[in-house]
Amino acid sequence: MSFNYFARFALSASLVVLTSAAFGQQQSQAGKGLPQGPMEKTSVRSYPGGDIAGSKVVRTRTESAGREVITETVEVPGTTGRFETSVKTTTETTGIGSDTLKIKREVFGNGPQGPLSLIETSVADQQNFADGRSRTTTNTWAPDAGGRLNLASREVKETKSIGGDARQTETTRYLPTISQPLGESERILTTERRVRPDLVQTETQRTVRDPNGQWQTTETRNQEVRTVSRGEVVEEETVRNVDSAGQLNLSEKTVTRRTTNNGSDQVVTEVYSPYITGVVQSGNSLTLNQRLRVTTKPTTNGGSQIISETEAPDPSEINGRVRVVARTVETVRQVAPDVWETQRQTFTLDGSGRLVLTSEDSQQTKGK
Repeated sequence: MSFNYFARFALSASLVVLTSAAFGQQQSQAGKGLPQGPMEKTSVRSYPGGDIAGSKVVRTRTESAGREVITETVEVPGTTGRFETSVKTTTETTGIGSDTLKIKREVFGNGPQGPLSLIETSVADQQNFADGRSRTTTNTWAPDAGGRLNLASREVKETKSIGGDARQTETTRYLPTISQPLGESERILTTERRVRPDLVQTETQRTVRDPNGQWQTTETRNQEVRTVSRGEVVEEETVRNVDSAGQLNLSEKTVTRRTTNNGSDQVVTEVYSPYITGVVQSGNSLTLNQRLRVTTKPTTNGGSQIISETEAPDPSEINGRVRVVARTVETVRQVAPDVWETQRQTFTLDGSGRLVLTSEDSQQTKGK
């Protein structure tokens, strides 16, 4: 098998990164030296194996007078072999720097009206109040078979101080119901407290409506962020999900350690789970499911290099040893004034258990 589970996992994850144009899109750590402000970014992906078509992402950003427009197009080879646009996303943000922010996002793709027709529109209105509260309402529309836009969902997020060093965020999601256009379907309550200068605790509770219309807690998350020293921070999160009997059971634990030393940053994230393919477990004990190690180092030319390694139990063995199953090497360097180039190589396991090159990305970022 030349393209196994880990190859699919790594490539799918990286494709999400390339094609995401969600609100508040952030740059990777490799972007520390990249130009800010108006810019154009072009990413080209190829697969040395030749069994998957390549792709191209072009992202442009302009900003003026409190208004920002980001346009991203995803191109794939067409029938003629030339790149053709398959998805186009436009995100317009107005009111930057004010207490009222509006974000409009339009996605064009293969919809009921043909190629590059509107398939989704979202509008988010955010208000910041003098007492520190904020409220964001996001409405999403999708076209029906005739191309008419219908309200598909709504999300209302409210954040407020609840005394001392504590803040609470309540998110309510609405979906169409049989009896009304939109009805409450999900509630998420998050409370963040600074217990000590070196300790922050966050509790999250997710509830949904059951078939009888009653609210039921389906998931809880508890997180602690501890500052161990000036260059070390440890995050620990436990997740509990409801089982078939309606009881909350421990389902996942994540421990993240962030360290900084001599200008280099390292983030090690370990995920523990009671359900791992090829691993025999007893009871509700948790076993290491995945370890992600990301190391960022500055280079002599003002750029940076990021090496990401994913470790997981070998699926070919019962209770297999934890080993590196994927590696990504990303290098950023300046090639001209206000022009940066990023090269990314992804290695995954082949059928013989060897790390082989499975995809290459080339990205160029231009500033003003």
